Amino acid sequence: MENFFRNPFVITPYVREEYFCDRTEETAQLCKHILNGRNVALFARRRLGKTGLIRHCFAQKEISDVFNTFLIDIYAANNLKEMVAIFANEIFSKSEYFGIKDKLLQGLKSLRPQIEYSQLTDSLSFSPIVGDISYPDKTLEELMQILDSGKRPCVIAIDEFQKIRDFKEANMEAYLRTVVQKCRNIIFIFTGSITHSMTNMFTSPAKPFYNSAVQMTIDVIDRDVYRDFAQMMFRKYGRGKKIDDALIYLCYDYFNGITWYVQLLMNEAFAMAEPGKTIRETDFQAIYSAIIAQQHFSYNEQFSRYSEKQKSLLQALALEGSAGANITSNAFLSKYTLGSSSSIQTACRSLMKLGVIAETDGKKHISDLIFSEWLRRTLFSKRFCGKRLRESQWHFA
Repeated sequence: MENFFRNPFVITPYVREEYFCDRTEETAQLCKHILNGRNVALFARRRLGKTGLIRHCFAQKEISDVFNTFLIDIYAANNLKEMVAIFANEIFSKSEYFGIKDKLLQGLKSLRPQIEYSQLTDSLSFSPIVGDISYPDKTLEELMQILDSGKRPCVIAIDEFQKIRDFKEANMEAYLRTVVQKCRNIIFIFTGSITHSMTNMFTSPAKPFYNSAVQMTIDVIDRDVYRDFAQMMFRKYGRGKKIDDALIYLCYDYFNGITWYVQLLMNEAFAMAEPGKTIRETDFQAIYSAIIAQQHFSYNEQFSRYSEKQKSLLQALALEGSAGANITSNAFLSKYTLGSSSSIQTACRSLMKLGVIAETDGKKHISDLIFSEWLRRTLFSKRFCGKRLRESQWHFA
C-alpha cells in the first residue's frame, strides 16, 4: 500500500500497522483474551499508547473478521448522559459498516428519530438525535441489548474508564457492573491512565468490578527496539535523510520512553532533517524548541483561563520538574509563597479534574510534560529579560 504520509512518525490516532512500533507481545495477549471471551482491564500511564494498542488489536484479521469493534473515550464525559451520547455516536458512526443501522433504528425506543430528506438521492433517512437523551440508563440498556443480540459478537473498549467515579450519579460502578453482567455476546476492555484508581476498581473485593476482568498493563517500549524502528522509518521513508542513534536515544531518554512524546520529537526531527544529511544529537534543542514554539499560542490561551491561585500552583510545579512535589508541605508552600494549604488543595483538585495535574506516588505533577517545559521557559524568560524576579515571586502578572 502506498505511503500517504510524508512523515512516518505518526502522532495522530492509530493509522495502520506499518507505522506502529512493536507491542507484539501485548497485541498477541490482548487478542488472546478477546478470542477467549475475557473482559480486560488495561492499566497504563497516560500517553504510553493504550488506545493505539487497542486500535492495532482491532485491526488484526483474527479480530476484525469475527467481531464488531467499538472504542469510546469518556474522558470528556461528566455524567452518564454524556457518556451514553459518546457511546451512541460511536455505534451509529459504524452502524452502516457493520450492517446494524436498521436494527438500531428499530430497537432504540428512548431516542427521538430525526427524518432527513436528501435531494441528491431523492430519499428519506432516519437517525436518532443522540444528544437528545432524556433517559440515559434506558438508552444505554437498549444499545447493549441491540449489540448483544446481533449476529456477530462485539468488543467495546471504554477509554479512561476511571472517569465514571466522577459522575454525579450515585452507585455508578454498581449500575454499570450490572449492565455489563447482562451481556453474553460482548467483550469489554476497560482502560485507564490513573492507575491507582483503576487498580482499586478491579482489585478491591469491596468494589463492584472486582474480579470482573483480566488485568493487563503496558510499559514503555524497549529503548533499542524503538531505535531500530526509528532507523527503519528513516531508511524507508526518508529519501536520503539520516538520523544518528545518539539523537534517537536522547529523545527517548528525555521523556523516559513515553511513546507519544518520543514520537512527537521524532516527527519534528524527521521534518527538520535534510536529504543526504544526518540529523544529530546536537540538533535536539532546536527540535524541542520548535515543538514548544508551535504550542505557544495554545498553551498561552490555556494558561490565561486559570485562576491566579491555579497559575501560581502550575508555575511552582513546573519549576519542580517531572518528579513532582508534595503540594501541602510547608517547604513547598513557603518556597513559592503559595499561601494556605487549603487554597492550594482547592486549586489542585480543580486542575486534577481537568486532567492538567496528575499524581504519581503521592506527588503532584503537570500531566503534559511539554506544557510544563513551556511554563519553565516562560518563567525564565521573564526573569532574565529585564524582570529580575526573586524565585519566590515567579508568577505571571
